[in-house]
Amino acid sequence: MKNCCIYSVAILSLGAPLAHASTIANGGFEAETFGVFPGYIAGNGPITGWSSNANSNAGQNQAGGPFANNGAVPEGNNVAILQGNTSGTTTLSSVDGITGLVAGRTYNLTYRVNNRLVAGANDPNMGLEINGANVLRSRTSAVGASNPYKTVSVNFVATGPTASLTLTNESLADKTLLFDDFQVAEVTPNITVSAWNDDATSGIDSSLNYTHAVNLGSATGAMINGVPFIGVAGGNPSIPGSFSYNMGNSFANDANNITVGGSSTLANDFVFNNATPTLTLEGLTVGQLYRTSIFTVGFDSTTLGRASTITGPDGEMLTVDVNAFGNNNGARVDIEFVATATTEDIEVTALFDPSSFHTYAIANAELIPEPSSLSLLALSALGLGMRRRR
Repeated sequence: MKNCCIYSVAILSLGAPLAHASTIANGGFEAETFGVFPGYIAGNGPITGWSSNANSNAGQNQAGGPFANNGAVPEGNNVAILQGNTSGTTTLSSVDGITGLVAGRTYNLTYRVNNRLVAGANDPNMGLEINGANVLRSRTSAVGASNPYKTVSVNFVATGPTASLTLTNESLADKTLLFDDFQVAEVTPNITVSAWNDDATSGIDSSLNYTHAVNLGSATGAMINGVPFIGVAGGNPSIPGSFSYNMGNSFANDANNITVGGSSTLANDFVFNNATPTLTLEGLTVGQLYRTSIFTVGFDSTTLGRASTITGPDGEMLTVDVNAFGNNNGARVDIEFVATATTEDIEVTALFDPSSFHTYAIANAELIPEPSSLSLLALSALGLGMRRRR
């Protein structure tokens, strides 16, 4: 049940007492309801726990309001609005920030995002800052009709008991972002992002057994650190009984900074053009711990990013920008999970449609964890499943 003012997430660790609860005040924007049209702070008073640098551009709406005119409100009745301004970037900041943190520990922040559906203004520029550092910048697009809002999920390491939290709209026009359902929890991440520059940073390890190792968008094979990759051409690559990936199109001869080793072959071509593809892995063993690696490369110099939220088979999410390490530089997304079926899906959802997560290659390796690590992974998967079903 939603608390009108505070979200509190209890953290459980194996064999340990209940840890600190981390909170974001009024993370669902339910402390009050704005009744003065169109819902700006300027005409209604402050939002409990939040402040803005532009009170005539920030506020709250209920479903069907002039700004919240599409999508199903994620939780409760209200969503926050943050409208663009021709005078500069508008902000919405948590007054107390994220509280109840422990320095050195990793936390996951999730929230839901959408934007006002207006012809010709359906691409506001969203930014997320934690402790003053840019964590994510991306265009977004409206979900339309009564579809669910999109999810943003990011991890950060606490530097103290609190962390500042600021959302930005960098659109110098009448383009409005919608936010709701901010939550935070301590995590041991099963999805991580690393730089991919060459074979040494590919994460490919010949001591592991690979069930899948595929160069996408090209029939050319490659060898990386003694592990052979097979090439599968086309925009919807698949091998019956092995995998499928419904991207739509392929792009050949991409010029980028990955120019040596087998990695240069993988980085030559990619699949793209579906904002919500699903990578399906087949032939898995129930109970086996796997690590799926997805390879991408920064495609352009835009500061707005090409972000997508990746959802692993256990429901864990992480929002990843194709341009995370800069234009023409590679990134590797590693997703660890315990198979609960012989076929598992990894879902990708772009924050901005028609953008897509350019994918150059995939690999799936069997891991052999310590017994205690496997128990923690299973507990983590159970906890994430319970959290997503709230």
